Amino acid sequence: MSACTPQALMGANFTTYRIGGPLEEAYQPAGEAEMIAVLQETRRSGKKLTVLGWGGNSIIASRGISGVTVITRKLDWVEPKFLTRIAFGAGVHLAKSASAALKQSLTGGEYMIGIPGTIGGAIRMNAGALGQETAEVVRSVNLFNLQTGEVETWLPEQLGFSYRKSSIDPQRHIILSAELEFQPGDAAKISEMMEQSVAFRKTHHPKEPNGGSVFKNPSKEMPAGRLMEELGAKGVWREGGVMVSPLHGNFIVNVDNGTSTDVLKLMLRMKRAIHEHYGLDAHPENLFLGDATEEEIALWRELTGSQ
Repeated sequence: MSACTPQALMGANFTTYRIGGPLEEAYQPAGEAEMIAVLQETRRSGKKLTVLGWGGNSIIASRGISGVTVITRKLDWVEPKFLTRIAFGAGVHLAKSASAALKQSLTGGEYMIGIPGTIGGAIRMNAGALGQETAEVVRSVNLFNLQTGEVETWLPEQLGFSYRKSSIDPQRHIILSAELEFQPGDAAKISEMMEQSVAFRKTHHPKEPNGGSVFKNPSKEMPAGRLMEELGAKGVWREGGVMVSPLHGNFIVNVDNGTSTDVLKLMLRMKRAIHEHYGLDAHPENLFLGDATEEEIALWRELTGSQ
């Protein structure tokens, strides 16, 4: 297919839930040119395409992913640009991104330190924490257009950032790299903020395999985790091998060889309960990827409100 050799891999190894079946035709490009070559050939072949980073908010179907899966983890280059700007490959882990900013005494990227994802995923989902979010630092994004086969550069006004969302449609555009701009700061204070973030996550976020926050918060005043705690779900609600974390009500943890169906069933129970008891709609922050069963299709439709 290209100089990048296809591999037969297991999806469970590429998501933090540790759930997922075989990846039919997987590629791990080592550079941007190799990534573009794989995407060009996939486009020509008409095969279904799935892109994975670190899988920090992804549920991979237990039946696996057919077609082509491109894993971006090796696109992990970092290049300082100007005094406050740094360019990153799409596969750079966010902890590495945070460290790169710290090395230059730049603030604005502290939130990245504890998020198990990549620059590409953070931009597409407008990831955030500590009162910071990705939209605040992105200055340009290079994307591959699956319709035209061309590489495009998008500026912030084209990215349509909102809460945990951007205008990037993964069916049309694949992130290759991005240039971020931070602000001059005090290295000691930046480091202290990062250390506090890591310490908070260690005591408030579960250690068991999980996919991060399950739902976007229905509102700032009523975060999903607190609502689930009030409903008595923490450490109690369970479907198959997964359960609502005893530590945080907006996390589902894989405690006993859980399946993608288990996760979706528990998510739907949570969503229905929030709507029934609080009249609020909970929208998934997790993504569902791969070859769904009929049951999973129905579950995901109700979770997302899609037809």
